[in-house]
Amino acid sequence: MIFNGHTQDTIDALDEATMNDIMVMYADGMVGNKNLMVTLGTLTAGVFNYIRGNNSQPYSLKSILGTTYNYIYQEADLSASESLLAYMSQAQGFNLDKFKGK
Repeated sequence: MIFNGHTQDTIDALDEATMNDIMVMYADGMVGNKNLMVTLGTLTAGVFNYIRGNNSQPYSLKSILGTTYNYIYQEADLSASESLLAYMSQAQGFNLDKFKGK
């Protein structure tokens, strides 16, 4: 599996996790198809939002692509405490030391 100017040595230098991700992406057809899926998903969302009723929920790329969206855009799962900390850290004069136990 030598590609894009790589040699056997550079392929051998890849760790097992990265090589496994590459193989899964090739098997799933994600390599080369990502931009196509994002473009078609965005166009579909645009058309659906154009024809939807006034009282209905707007469509997003995430709602159109479904689980494929999470495959392309890996969002970090934040716990409630991490989300609160991120929100609080935006406050003027925020100091993390005030929230640490003694």
